Amino acid sequence: MGKERGRGRGRGRRNFQSKPYNKQNWRGQKKEHSKHNNGQSQSVNRVPQQKCTLLETQVGITEFTNADIAGFTGILKSRFSDFHVNEIDTDGHVLQLNDLNVPKAEIEAVDPTVLDEWRDKLAPIIDKEVWQQISDLSTLKYDNKSEQKVDINVSSLTKEERTLIHHLVKQLYRNKLVSKTIDQSADQQVEEQKIIRIAKPKPGRSDSRWNFPHDFVSFLVHKVNMDTSEVASTIANRLNLHPSQVNYCGTKDKRAKTTQRFCIKRRTPEAIANAARGIGNVHIGNFSFRPETLKLGDLKGNRFRIALRHITHPREHIEQALESLKERGFINYYGLQRFGNSATVPTHEVGVALLKRDYKLACELILKPRDNDVEFMRAIREAWWENRDSAAAAAKFHGNKFIEKKLLDGLATYGENDYAAALRRIPRNMLLLYPHAYQSLIFNRIASRRIKEFGLKLIPGDLVYVEEENDQQVKAPEESVPPAETDEIMEDVLEGEGDNPLEEESIFKRKVRPLTDEDIAGGKYKLSDVVLPLPGYDITYPSNECGAWYDEMLAEVGLTSEQLRHKEKTYALGGAYRKLLIKTDDLKWSFRRYSTYEDTLIASDWEQLKNIEITPEPPESENCYTALLLEFTLPTAVYATMLLRELFKQDTSTATQMQLEKEEIIKKLAQEVPIIEAEAQPQPI
Repeated sequence: MGKERGRGRGRGRRNFQSKPYNKQNWRGQKKEHSKHNNGQSQSVNRVPQQKCTLLETQVGITEFTNADIAGFTGILKSRFSDFHVNEIDTDGHVLQLNDLNVPKAEIEAVDPTVLDEWRDKLAPIIDKEVWQQISDLSTLKYDNKSEQKVDINVSSLTKEERTLIHHLVKQLYRNKLVSKTIDQSADQQVEEQKIIRIAKPKPGRSDSRWNFPHDFVSFLVHKVNMDTSEVASTIANRLNLHPSQVNYCGTKDKRAKTTQRFCIKRRTPEAIANAARGIGNVHIGNFSFRPETLKLGDLKGNRFRIALRHITHPREHIEQALESLKERGFINYYGLQRFGNSATVPTHEVGVALLKRDYKLACELILKPRDNDVEFMRAIREAWWENRDSAAAAAKFHGNKFIEKKLLDGLATYGENDYAAALRRIPRNMLLLYPHAYQSLIFNRIASRRIKEFGLKLIPGDLVYVEEENDQQVKAPEESVPPAETDEIMEDVLEGEGDNPLEEESIFKRKVRPLTDEDIAGGKYKLSDVVLPLPGYDITYPSNECGAWYDEMLAEVGLTSEQLRHKEKTYALGGAYRKLLIKTDDLKWSFRRYSTYEDTLIASDWEQLKNIEITPEPPESENCYTALLLEFTLPTAVYATMLLRELFKQDTSTATQMQLEKEEIIKKLAQEVPIIEAEAQPQPI
């Protein structure tokens, strides 16, 4: 107990164990096979490539709210069980998987006297003889070789009266019989001919009518080390749905244990449970019914529980850093996940090309070989880069989920030089990640410069949300967020979706107002109230030095705010507002000892539900490691890694974390060797 083991069946699950992250342990990677030449096996020798990982400083992440307090070393996501995320719904409830019951359709019983009244009302159409035929039919066994049905002519009845017949059959015979209305007017040349056919259902089938309180079935998904989109696509495929018909509020982190709400229209809980049952590392439950679907952004935030391993600094120093974080908050940067995982081709560079209408460059950047590709993707990129044969490159993919595959199919279909048309083969929400990444880069750089030059003080011209008469803050539309540890929310309203651009402009520009000297002197506002714009054509910029910085940074790549009003609607960026600082008033922490990196330190929803014990804490006398356990809540669109960065005072990239963990393990082993050698020395008699 307490140690995660791969439980998948068959091939492809051998890398499930939660070890220090290695991108090569990716389920989509094909194994290298030896090549054969004249019957002789010939090994494939490849020179390992140096991987250039994107660092925080390269995307404008440079400042801290309290640089005077030194950071400390802590390893993030040493195992995926060290990172837990629970969605918080719009009512403020933290979602937790704690109910595995699968609701079944129940027919609400009707009082027998009411049923008699219904039968009397329908007596002119259904007499005692017909009711006897129906009763006899209900007692028969199903026989597909004979017609087991009773047809009732209901042409003279209203829709309400026909519905009454269906209700009666359902109440009296439950699942023994099914009924449906058939329009025979097309078959027989009469003005109107409707019948209700009452028949024996096929084995395993019953009345297909929906017998649940609402059309939309809501349920919680607890996933382990899987992408949200992968879970949604698999469930959709097994229910014969398009992935877009499986709705959720946001995309949760892959390398974690996360719980979130899904929603599907008119699929029974039993069917949904069966579809999810075969997906490894996924559990569903807490079914409910709702009158409307879920939309991206229908949540209040996320609750995080995180274990930071290999803590070596004194507890007093760490607690001082935690108290400072709780008091001052952290800079609301966009994290590295926003910008892709390659320093060779960062996502925002593709965004700039799209915004400048250089579609050829955008396509080439997406397909350009990069040093951190898994093996099969590197081979495909290199083949296309050298030969420019899109059809041949696309044929090497298995499945259709990769952006590169969609783009190559577009080039093969529309021609190798029709880059604009080929890009349209990529779904809009995926394409938007590129220009949004450029917006995020500008926001990060502006935020850093604002903190560096003016510190944590307010200055005239800073923007805050406008307040209504009831003193409630007006909510600006949420900015877009990448598939990462936060939630994916697309800013459709601010991307030119309105029918009247001039009217929309006046609305969104008035969402904020600049602070005056009087506002600052009054002490009503704090830096955590200040918002910074994401650049766009329909946005208000700060009326101080910061406003000019936007023009400068856009000009560096040959853009202006007005050029973001793109001719291609897909790439148009209206802009949005984002808080400069985030404060975490509910931050909690504790310290915990552990013996090995395999020890489970935090109980997941599933482990709590099934009463599975996590690894017991070893005695203090043992030579063991120390972990820092954190628990906090963040609003939507905020990165937990940026909170941790404020504590560490160092880069939070995967490469940095892997290197730190390696160094800490070596250091720990070096400390243990002298002890082992001393114990091995012969003792004097």
